[in-house]
Amino acid sequence: MNGEAFDVSVAWWALAGAAVTNYAWRAAGALMSGRVRAEGEFSKWITAITYALMAGLTVRLLMLPSGMLAQVPWWIRLAIAAVAMAVMLTNPARRLIPALCTGCALTLFYGFWRSGWA
Repeated sequence: MNGEAFDVSVAWWALAGAAVTNYAWRAAGALMSGRVRAEGEFSKWITAITYALMAGLTVRLLMLPSGMLAQVPWWIRLAIAAVAMAVMLTNPARRLIPALCTGCALTLFYGFWRSGWA
C-alpha cells in the first residue's frame, strides 16, 4: 500500500456501489416476475441449476470443510448430516428448522464432548 493510509471514503463508495447494484437487480427481478412463467422451461432450468449448486456446496461442506469443522472426522459429519436428513424427511413441509437445529445441536454436542465439557 505504498505507505498511504486507508481512505474511508473509498469503502463508503464501494458500499454504495454494491447497494445500488444489488437493488437494481432486485428491481429488475420484480419488474420481470409477472412476465416469467413458473412452469416454463427457463424456470425449470434455473431450478435444476439451483438444486445442483446447493448439492455441490453441501457435499463440499461435508467432505472438504474449512475452519473448525475440518477437525471433526468425516464419518461424524456424515452421520450428523444423515440424522438431520432423517428429521427432514419425516415431514418435509414442516421440518426444515428442526432439521437445521438437529444438525447444529449434534455438532455442538460433539464439540463439547470432544473438548471434555460434557
